[in-house]
Amino acid sequence: MRHTEATWGYGQEDHTRQLTAKGNQQALDLGVWLSDQRHVPTQALVSDATRTQQTFEALNQKCPVLKSKKLYLAEPKNIILEIQKVETDCLLILAHNPGLAELAAKITSPNPSHHQFFNYPPGGTLVLEYNGENYGNQVVNFITPDDLSL
Repeated sequence: MRHTEATWGYGQEDHTRQLTAKGNQQALDLGVWLSDQRHVPTQALVSDATRTQQTFEALNQKCPVLKSKKLYLAEPKNIILEIQKVETDCLLILAHNPGLAELAAKITSPNPSHHQFFNYPPGGTLVLEYNGENYGNQVVNFITPDDLSL
């Protein structure tokens, strides 16, 4: 999952950017969707940036969370290295673009047909089923906050 909508302004420190009111609502809606769809994480791996931490809090998921400095603006290979350190049944990764979008495109085949998949907008959420036996990933869903407001 990419963090939801955050503030942006001249001279603003990127690492400490906060969610907008819209971003907070997007995260709340995504949290309800995760629960309704039974995609409830058993562990979360979250960038240490303010906006990702706030997104996780607003999701209202009751799982342990690991904060990772290495996920902040990480490249796909670094995201994978962080993922490999975690053993759990259902892992929520909350990070940033462009690394998250690049990773999603690399590990899905075929890619989801969703018109926003390659843009991976704020709140973009990819649900995968991972099969460690044959190292395959099956796309379960890709959704954006806009899909929830239709």
